[in-house]
Amino acid sequence: MTFPPPLPGPQTPGEGLPEIVPGALPARRERGDALVGIMGEIVRTGRWEVGRRTVAYQLMGNLKLDLRDVLVPGETLEVEAYVLMGDVRVLVPGGTDVQVRGATLMGDGRTESDAFSADLPPTGSRVVVTVWSLMGNVRVRTAGAEGKLPRGWRWARV
Repeated sequence: MTFPPPLPGPQTPGEGLPEIVPGALPARRERGDALVGIMGEIVRTGRWEVGRRTVAYQLMGNLKLDLRDVLVPGETLEVEAYVLMGDVRVLVPGGTDVQVRGATLMGDGRTESDAFSADLPPTGSRVVVTVWSLMGNVRVRTAGAEGKLPRGWRWARV
């Protein structure tokens, strides 16, 4: 290899430049940036950078994560949340295997699915949500690409 790399031209198209594949996603980081909230909400929607393992710390407020645009079929994402007072809501695409772990002292945890995503084939994706909470609820909802989100989930874009 010559230094500096040759400039692309008619004789050397693209030589010395990294290959760019349209639509290919960059490799996902092992750990994402920590999400920290003192008073208020932490909301992530759309295409946001998430690591294979993301940790969130919330003192008083809600944690709302929309993973529909960031989860690639066949991959596993782990979300770990430590919440003193507040709810945790995670929205995942249809066909995703969901595991909810952890404990909440005063509150409950559940997974929900809408009618549009009930019949979707499995994508091979998995989301593991581990929540340790003193007061609050944990909700993980599987939502298809179609349909309107129910009340309480309209913070996520459709």
